[in-house]
Amino acid sequence: MGEIDLIFYVPPIVFSSVSLAFLLLWHMKITPAWQWSAGFAQTAAGFVVSTFLPEPYSAAFVSGLIFIGAACCYGSGLLVHFNAPTLRIPRVLFAAVYSVVLAYIVFVEQSLIQQLFLTDVGFALLLGVAVWMVTRRASRPIDIALVVTSWIVVLDCLTRAIFFTFFTNSSDDFGDFATSLYNLEVSITTIIICMFFPFTALGASATAAIERHRAAAETDDLTGLLNRRGFKQALERDFKSVGLSGSLIVCDIDYFKRINDTFGHAVGDTVIAGLAEEIKGLVAGRGSAARYGGEEFMAFLPNTSLQEAVALAELLRVSFANRDWHQEDLNRKVTTSCGVAAVRDGETTLDSAIDRADCALYAAKSAGRNQVMAEITRTPDLKIDESRSRPLLAQSMDTTRSGAAA
Repeated sequence: MGEIDLIFYVPPIVFSSVSLAFLLLWHMKITPAWQWSAGFAQTAAGFVVSTFLPEPYSAAFVSGLIFIGAACCYGSGLLVHFNAPTLRIPRVLFAAVYSVVLAYIVFVEQSLIQQLFLTDVGFALLLGVAVWMVTRRASRPIDIALVVTSWIVVLDCLTRAIFFTFFTNSSDDFGDFATSLYNLEVSITTIIICMFFPFTALGASATAAIERHRAAAETDDLTGLLNRRGFKQALERDFKSVGLSGSLIVCDIDYFKRINDTFGHAVGDTVIAGLAEEIKGLVAGRGSAARYGGEEFMAFLPNTSLQEAVALAELLRVSFANRDWHQEDLNRKVTTSCGVAAVRDGETTLDSAIDRADCALYAAKSAGRNQVMAEITRTPDLKIDESRSRPLLAQSMDTTRSGAAA
């Protein structure tokens, strides 16, 4: 077996290996797109059938169907990976029309050149439409690499179709395909150029799986907000280099235990999700928010003064208090209390600000609930009796309050 013969074995071996890797990833639920595995398996089968099947007409027709099926699967894999519309019906209709035209060219026209042109252009169009739809969605470096290598595959197909159709005197006999310059060129370009495509697809799928796992570990299932762990890690990532600056809002639902006991946990979950929805609207584009535990929520607003945060918390309180819960069979008003604190100069974590906001929240609840209270700061020359109760301590400090009891 010569070196030229060995070249024809490389693409099917590599694509089969990649197909098995993707099949394993899909079976382990690491990637949601089984189409990657199917696409690479079909590509491997296409190389085998077109080169080694003894009956040339059957080889041309079957390999053409296989390659167009691979293009459909690659396109689906890209669209699923980037959460783009799948356009399933238009792409299936395109493949159906292609199959009819392919049968006519192979069995009626019996033209190898036309069959190769049709397959290359059909493959490029099916894949190209998907790549075009996801190009602007790529943001991570590995996703950008996947898009770039996908475009390379599309351009390789179009270049080959034009070159061998219009600029060479290739044989039009199906029996000459296995030893043709076209077959050699396909194998070589696949090895040199297009082999980047399956490995960037693997890298992109693995990276997406890691990010999904991290997001699941950092996100609260009920509300879609960050959980306590995710909130702290998000702040560490966002402010590690520039430092913390801004204000913190802590809030929870008033008399939440009564709601759970009276109306059931399902209604309680609906109320929690409702407050989460209000908080999402509050911090959208401004900062980070989390369900910190139970019915307690927290929002950090970078570069926001204490007064601005109090105003935003008041908007949150009023909006939540005005929600209608009748569709949930909850025939009572539900309110929230909020505590607000600002990050002080020199503070590198939110721990102290959280303590101050919690103290303000406690004061708001002690003062009657359904209100916003700013962080408690000591008044100059004010003597505090540390043996007194916490409510008295809250009252003996300067506090900005708003809401029902203000």
